[in-house]
Amino acid sequence: MDVKWTIRRFNPSDRPHYLAWRKLVAHRDKNPEFIEWEYYSSPYGPVETWVADVDGKIVGQYSLQRYDCYYFGKLIRASLCFDVATHPDYRNQGMFTKLGFHSLKKEGESNVSFTIGFPWVGGIAIPGHMKVGWSKLGELGIYSKTDLITNEHQDIDAFQIKQITTFDDRFDELAETHKTDLPIMLKRSAAYLNWRYIQKLGYVYHCFEILKGEQLVGYFILKLYVSEKSKTLHIIDYIIPKNPSLYQEVLDFVITYAKNNDVQKVNLVINENHHFFQFLEESNFNREERFFIPIVHRNNDTIDNDLLIDFKNHYLTMGDNDIF
Repeated sequence: MDVKWTIRRFNPSDRPHYLAWRKLVAHRDKNPEFIEWEYYSSPYGPVETWVADVDGKIVGQYSLQRYDCYYFGKLIRASLCFDVATHPDYRNQGMFTKLGFHSLKKEGESNVSFTIGFPWVGGIAIPGHMKVGWSKLGELGIYSKTDLITNEHQDIDAFQIKQITTFDDRFDELAETHKTDLPIMLKRSAAYLNWRYIQKLGYVYHCFEILKGEQLVGYFILKLYVSEKSKTLHIIDYIIPKNPSLYQEVLDFVITYAKNNDVQKVNLVINENHHFFQFLEESNFNREERFFIPIVHRNNDTIDNDLLIDFKNHYLTMGDNDIF
């Protein structure tokens, strides 16, 4: 087979043509302002993108969004793989795997210890990723509750829940305090949370802090999803301290918020090893038929692969996935 494409880094001269390229290969329509936010505004720097090129024209893409991550209490650099595509006219030429091998090798050389991805479960990408050396973590469940009834309880610890419009420096300390809730966890710093949930264009997130007295002890983020048939309230992201009284208070708050917005279902993504899961299960959150299959790739030997591919080690919410 005569392969005419070469791999190179995405460069500024590609930007005027990028939207047309994405419309050709993707099902998600992105405008220039969204691309600016997603690719160039992260506190961790621009997205690392490698492309397959034919005479200056993009015919393939592999993008990696970097971020800080806690790995068994140690701070490391990781990345999210997203916006991976090949031109329809250039498929079945090994482009997908060669872009993957090249991009992830460069991540390892740049001290990015591992990469995570959330490919479509029924799509064609997962077998291609496996050829590059990715590992499936397993099924990441979506849990939902439709009996939206609050429970009478006594708040003996005097927690307060307040809506916020920005994340301040207190959230840096909160992230550090909870860095071992599960051993592998994106660092939810103030800078990251503001970029991800306050500055993101075209999406509306409702952010709430949890206080005990004057001290910040947690947060959660909600998002309304409206389809033709129903309304769902996503619990997009959260850090919640281990406290059964607080679990109930947060759930009652979310249910009241849902009912005030004519929502029929509340759902979230959670690793069943998270301390919050047992309470949710006892509160009639049931696993949906849908699920995600997160995949991970170790990029260098700074971390242990057996620990990386062990699903029970990963703290994952809807917010870790770029589609939400």
